[in-house]
Amino acid sequence: MSKSRTIGELRASGYQPKTVKQELRDNLIARLKNGTGLFPGIVGYEESVLPQIENALLSGQDIVFLGERGQAKTRMARLLIELLDD
Repeated sequence: MSKSRTIGELRASGYQPKTVKQELRDNLIARLKNGTGLFPGIVGYEESVLPQIENALLSGQDIVFLGERGQAKTRMARLLIELLDD
């Protein structure tokens, strides 16, 4: 499959744009079905924070990370980028 070089070619290929929230949700669902690790490197929040993040992404909610230093807020934000397509 060749890449589209113009907007006309992109439209002709049948491309349908998605919102960022929809793309995150779709890719999260695909990872959950495959059983791959969602957030490697996040330790100690498997029972509290990670299920809440998954639920927020699945329902399309906005996410605000609050907490003290050292609670993996930045790491979580960086790992969420992996759920976006190239």
